[in-house]
Amino acid sequence: MGETFSGSFKQLVAMFLAEVVRSRRTSLARAAEISDRVIQLLPDMKTEAEALSLLTEVEKEFEEMVVLKQALHFGYKENDVQVYEHDIKDYAAEIFSKDMSLSVAFLHDAARPGMDIQKLCLKYPDFCDYLMRDPNNLPVYDHLKLRPA
Repeated sequence: MGETFSGSFKQLVAMFLAEVVRSRRTSLARAAEISDRVIQLLPDMKTEAEALSLLTEVEKEFEEMVVLKQALHFGYKENDVQVYEHDIKDYAAEIFSKDMSLSVAFLHDAARPGMDIQKLCLKYPDFCDYLMRDPNNLPVYDHLKLRPA
């Protein structure tokens, strides 16, 4: 199973990198750097959990990988906080300069065990508005039973 999963993952990363180059979201040189980094980490990867860990590691150096990680979801349900990790970080950074305490409280709540996107949106309505401003988050509308303004 490990070899089959690893092979599938390699193919998925290659297709993803080809698409970001084709759509001009990154350069060919940058895609090569990402590919080199992924190749360095691949020998240790045998499961989805290890693939998620690999993507998290690569994401620290290459922001382009956030999109792939979110697209895969790796067994997360659509309301799991992990699916919206990038949005949570961006929102916390956006409010940090206005209200540090709120930003810190928001991050603590988002990291709390059992937290899901619905609970987070109920507790922080401004975060929900923030999510809805991003057209990439259209699936969240149906899940939260909300409609964009």
